[in-house]
Amino acid sequence: MSIITGLARPLLAAPFIVSGVDAVRHPDKHVEAVDRINPTLEQVGVGALSEGTVAIATRAIGGVRIVAGVCMALGKKPRLSALVLAKSELALALVRNPVWLSSGDERKKHMAGLATSAGLIGGALVAAGDRRGKPSLGWRLENHRSHKEDMSVLADRYEAELEAQKAKLSEKIAKAKEKAKS
Repeated sequence: MSIITGLARPLLAAPFIVSGVDAVRHPDKHVEAVDRINPTLEQVGVGALSEGTVAIATRAIGGVRIVAGVCMALGKKPRLSALVLAKSELALALVRNPVWLSSGDERKKHMAGLATSAGLIGGALVAAGDRRGKPSLGWRLENHRSHKEDMSVLADRYEAELEAQKAKLSEKIAKAKEKAKS
């Protein structure tokens, strides 16, 4: 791991961990955010969520964010952790910043919040795509297939060359036998 990656992962994980700790310790603030979008949830067909359900879900998501953030900061399963954090941030960004329900200054505030969340999601996705220089499984499979075709072509070429060499050798042996008889 490079020095930059070693510094960047904990820095990127910090806002997720802080948010997770806040969600676990103070779920009431998050319940209010969900209350704002309950009418939208009813329009979509999900139905309004009760305070108890939202509080339990908030604590659970907060716990997941803490664990995934700590794992990413420590470099334990960093790609999986980053994907979990990106997915959780996507849902929370929409809950925290209901742009479609606000106007004026509040809408600007929500747009700024969405932009911040988009940055966090982008950073987490970059971390999820970091393979430490190793090629992806798809690239390795494609590389194997293309080399397999190359090896097949080479095998056919060597086999044809071998048959030609055998034919020349058989001719030489036949000539040598005729020479020996005469």
